[in-house]
Amino acid sequence: MDSLSDLSINCADQIDGIIVREESRYQRKGYGLIFAVTLTMLGFCVFPQQIQFQLLSQLQSFQPHYIQMIIMISTQLIGFSLGNLAMYLIYKANSPFFENYRTRKNPWPWDENPEAWKEKRVQVWKSTCINMSLGIMMCIIDCYLSPKLRTDLDSFPSLFEMIWQIVFSMIIEDTCFYWSHRTLHSPKLYSKIHKKHHEFYTSISYAAVYAHPIEYMFGDVIPVFVGYKILGSKMHIATIWLWLIMRIGETIDGHSGYEFPWSPFRILPFSSSAESHNYHHSHNDGNYGSFFTYWDTIMGSDKSYNSFIKKKYRNVNKIQQKKQE
Repeated sequence: MDSLSDLSINCADQIDGIIVREESRYQRKGYGLIFAVTLTMLGFCVFPQQIQFQLLSQLQSFQPHYIQMIIMISTQLIGFSLGNLAMYLIYKANSPFFENYRTRKNPWPWDENPEAWKEKRVQVWKSTCINMSLGIMMCIIDCYLSPKLRTDLDSFPSLFEMIWQIVFSMIIEDTCFYWSHRTLHSPKLYSKIHKKHHEFYTSISYAAVYAHPIEYMFGDVIPVFVGYKILGSKMHIATIWLWLIMRIGETIDGHSGYEFPWSPFRILPFSSSAESHNYHHSHNDGNYGSFFTYWDTIMGSDKSYNSFIKKKYRNVNKIQQKKQE
């Protein structure tokens, strides 16, 4: 009876933690949720029809595998470059507006120890260049060996096709990422491979792909492409194009150190967050998923984070109530 009672208490605490986590996530978004939904709608409605269709029409003279190669490689390079450039401007601005959304108030690496950051910055860019080169090689090999995606304009995907295939890719990627990430936290693999990524106690966007090449290949790149491998020719290059932009944006956002309420990557229920990933870096515990938290919930690897959130935001609510009184 005691064991059943303890189990019911633990389940109740877990459910309570999940509810508080989701409530606090949406409360922090506030009106930003409207902007997040608007950005998502624009991304699915304007970008495919006005940009992708026009750019694809310029590439129709190329062979399909060359079109696939050009889009995958350019999206990877341009996406990470523009994303980190945007974050560089935000970090550099040090504006109270943006700092209000910091997940942790401790100093950034460049403020905490400027000399050490100069050395670490070189290591970060070297690792990034190596991993980007590895990703490009994987794309080239994949474009030659795998079944080709549709690249023609006649079968350009509808909005519905894009949405369900990207959601499918998100679920598949999140599953693969969760289990590869959790496996990398096993003692032997962590010390030899994953520890490099955790050199950043406070996560920053520049370190999104600062990882051992083996981790980058099996933990970052391959999970992204599993969904489209399953769908094969059912997936148009325009869909995977948008999917790659979303995944690159999500990992930069997740490592940024800011919980932006207008982020279009965190609008679905049980979505992960920049705060949850920062907790993973600062505590080295749980929160192994990318887009979602359902695997962490099922496997119980979010218990410490849920307790942390429950304590943090209930204290915040108490302080706010006292101020109102």
